[in-house]
Amino acid sequence: MAAVVSVEALRKRYRRRDPWAVDGVTFELQPGQAFGLLGPNGSGKTSVVKMIAGLLRPNEGKIALFGSEPGNPESRAQLGFAPEDPDFPKFLRASEVLDYFASLLGLDDGERKRRIPETLAFAGLDKERRQVRQFSKGMKQRLGIAQAILGRPKLLILDEPTADLDPLGRRDVRALIESLKDSGVAILLNSHLLSEVELVCDTVAILAKGRVLKEGSMAEVVPEGRSLEEVFVELVEASAPKRDQLPSFITDADVR
Repeated sequence: MAAVVSVEALRKRYRRRDPWAVDGVTFELQPGQAFGLLGPNGSGKTSVVKMIAGLLRPNEGKIALFGSEPGNPESRAQLGFAPEDPDFPKFLRASEVLDYFASLLGLDDGERKRRIPETLAFAGLDKERRQVRQFSKGMKQRLGIAQAILGRPKLLILDEPTADLDPLGRRDVRALIESLKDSGVAILLNSHLLSEVELVCDTVAILAKGRVLKEGSMAEVVPEGRSLEEVFVELVEASAPKRDQLPSFITDADVR
């Protein structure tokens, strides 16, 4: 079975004198698989995601998206991307936002009338009549996921998809991921909520300072009796310099 995404020895830095933001990252994502890309802030996760989506160019390495380069229009048409902090025109309503994205996808009137109401209902925004400028951050997150699935993508990239959702919203996103996996859609999930990742992902890669510390199936990365969070913290702390718990002036007994 051909990989949906193949990343090989990927390297990226933003200025010549900077350290590598991404340094030798390699992995594959298969159809119907959910892959968790994990790491602390500044570990290179978002840079990897943007390169796969064709929003950044790597300095070194190769990316194949459906067998082509990420910038290929045919490959891009099969990709859905929900960014961490989606930004939509503030004067539009949710249905108008999706109608705009439907036009970019080239959907005819019949498909728009069918897909937009169903997608809004999934996102819990079907009865919402306010403009986007009045939306909470969680509502914008829901709308971002809605636009990402509107084109029936074969690869769905979710960047912190449940960060601002309530428990019901997180449950709905988990159910969406499971349904998409069952239909053969590949999911690339970037999240700090490790308990959510552990519930839905088949494979994970843990990054720090642009490098992969550990990658494999959930069973390979997380031994029986341990949690993903425990493994994550242990690996990341081992790769980072030791830090004092508190500054010395706070713990100084001779505080005036």
